[in-house]
Amino acid sequence: MIRIINRITQRGCRIILPVLLFICSGRMYSQEINTRALFNAPKEIVTDTKPTAATDNRQNKNAGTIPSDTDTSSMMWLIQQALYDTTGVILFKEEELPPADMPDSVYIRRLAAMPSIISLPYNNIVRNYIVYYMQKHPRHSEKMLGLAEYYLPVFEEILDAYNIPLEMKALPIIESALNPVAVSRAGATGMWQFMLATGRRYGLTINTYVDERRDPVASTYAAAKYLTALYSMFQDWTLALAAYNCGEGNVTKAIARSGGKQDYWEIYPYLPKETRNYVPLFVAANYAITYYKEHRLTPELFDISERIDTFMVNSKLHFEQIANTINIPITKLRELNPQYKRNIIPGNERPYELRIPSEYTDAFIENERKIYGHNETKYFNPDIVVNPTTISKSNKPATGNSTRISDSQQISHQVKSGESLGIIASKYKVKLSELYSWNNLTEKSTIYPGQKIVIYGKSVAPKQTENNPVNTSSSSGNEYHTVEQGDSFWSIAQKYNVDMDSLLDINNMTKNSKLLPGKKILLPTK
Repeated sequence: MIRIINRITQRGCRIILPVLLFICSGRMYSQEINTRALFNAPKEIVTDTKPTAATDNRQNKNAGTIPSDTDTSSMMWLIQQALYDTTGVILFKEEELPPADMPDSVYIRRLAAMPSIISLPYNNIVRNYIVYYMQKHPRHSEKMLGLAEYYLPVFEEILDAYNIPLEMKALPIIESALNPVAVSRAGATGMWQFMLATGRRYGLTINTYVDERRDPVASTYAAAKYLTALYSMFQDWTLALAAYNCGEGNVTKAIARSGGKQDYWEIYPYLPKETRNYVPLFVAANYAITYYKEHRLTPELFDISERIDTFMVNSKLHFEQIANTINIPITKLRELNPQYKRNIIPGNERPYELRIPSEYTDAFIENERKIYGHNETKYFNPDIVVNPTTISKSNKPATGNSTRISDSQQISHQVKSGESLGIIASKYKVKLSELYSWNNLTEKSTIYPGQKIVIYGKSVAPKQTENNPVNTSSSSGNEYHTVEQGDSFWSIAQKYNVDMDSLLDINNMTKNSKLLPGKKILLPTK
């Protein structure tokens, strides 16, 4: 197994965590890896978490719906849900199943040969599920096996870190068909189908922008903590499985009704109907991922990136800013970062991870500033404090703030929070089209707080043309520079051979002020 190397590099205010990178001849390369190391895994391991009474209600409900974005794993969720009714019990009529292609003795021998701490018993219920997956719906199973090749190695690493039997890696198969964005009617979400309260209890962030129940790595850590707590309560992995499905309260009640029995099959009649089928389905899923070759099934190949790098994002960032700057398909960003519900990483709240295919790593690093600045105000409103418009008693806009400039006057108006070009034109009694022409703007242009807008009196105003914007030189002798992508205060000062401090002073800006493309910068007199 190829060792995972995490190299942490400090770049400005952001920490970049390229996973699986190594240094060779002074350059950074990505190493092709086994899917086991798809995501950076190290996190604090907590093994003493106890479940609370709040988990007495069912943790999961399998009957579900699907989000609007239908991708490969979402299609698998649809397939999985076709097997369930609203109670979570797999639906099939035994008489509709094909005859088992193996005698019972073969299934028994194979299950006994599997290295499993968890009991994997055999009976007619287990056999029917095996037949259903291996023979009734082989194409569906091949799709699921293809996803399993990608995700199960990730689960194994985390489960192993918590000393949980690796057989538990099959649990998300029966919970969600390995769909990270699966949502049940009860609100259980993600591959491990966490309810909101349970997810938060085990450390998952869930808010308007982020739902870490959908993160294959974070949710697996949470599931490992939850399973550890359930095992601590029941001291039996099969009972822990049942409790994962219906809640520890229901399992405790079933134990009590059975007269204190501590064996799954002895409390079986007292469990909720869907949970009775849960463990047999778990056994069949483990059989399927172990012996699919013996049934001549071939995992379907999916276009999922096997080499990824991870960046820590400390500012708000929209997927479209990344996609439009370095030409990475936005579907790929969603696939690798399903935890971001609105395609927005709220890095201003706290650092969040961004995973991208390693072939885009260099482009992301080289264009990082452009990415964050690309159409920033389109995606994020910079106006936190906005003054409401004042309306006079006659229901007409108040005109007390209007300022008419003299015919020979030229002024530079600094845009305030909440102002628009229409408000500015009304204030100075000029035409909106004139503002567009004087400032090299269009109807689609966006203005920003702190931006300078030039306004002319009638006698000094440059001639307005429909197609040609006003030049940077004005008739009053003032000169402006229109900011372009990649400009800095230093580069502008060098270009016009002016002092940078004077450039900052005349524009009432600091070295930390943002330079947004399209913005006009007043140049100091040489």
